[in-house]
Amino acid sequence: MTNNIFDQFDQTEDLNLQPQVSQTLTEDIKNPFSETQNKAASFAYRQLKAIEETDALIAGGYNPSSDLYNYMASALPDIFEGWATTSKYQQWERAKIDFSTAQLRPETGAVINDTEIVWIDDTLWEKFGQKKEVQLAKREARYRAHIGNKTVAGKAYDKLVKEMEAGDQEKIVNDSFGILKNRANNGELNEEQLAKFKELERLRKQ
Repeated sequence: MTNNIFDQFDQTEDLNLQPQVSQTLTEDIKNPFSETQNKAASFAYRQLKAIEETDALIAGGYNPSSDLYNYMASALPDIFEGWATTSKYQQWERAKIDFSTAQLRPETGAVINDTEIVWIDDTLWEKFGQKKEVQLAKREARYRAHIGNKTVAGKAYDKLVKEMEAGDQEKIVNDSFGILKNRANNGELNEEQLAKFKELERLRKQ
């Protein structure tokens, strides 16, 4: 029989009082992902945006496989190429380069040589005169490359996308406010609109 009713709950002698070091002390709570995951997330996001841009160009009627004019103009010296080629061609090339470097960086490291650029052009990008089925296969290959980096990134990709979309939304808000401010300064708002603008300006300063 115990001397004290609380003695039955006393387990002090059984406790292991060894010092413990919490792993959270050595982790970045805001970014708990590895360097490999963070880099893969960045590469995958760049590829997503490049895919969206090239798909939009294709949907708008641009076809690099039948673009004879720009195919010829791109052979000009660099000093003339930017002047001679069209806006859609230049947009396509920008997205193409961004996607390709995002794919080659984790595969080859810091240095990308000419051989690898030729390889990725042959593997992922439409060339002049190629058949429709080849074009579709290359578009599918680009998507698979994006998914590969996204898979390596894991949850780091979801975190990055959320942060980038929040930044895009903030930019839209700031740009819209800037337009309204210019209109207010130029006297282009009526009395009611000006009152609403001043209230919005006051709220933003809080």
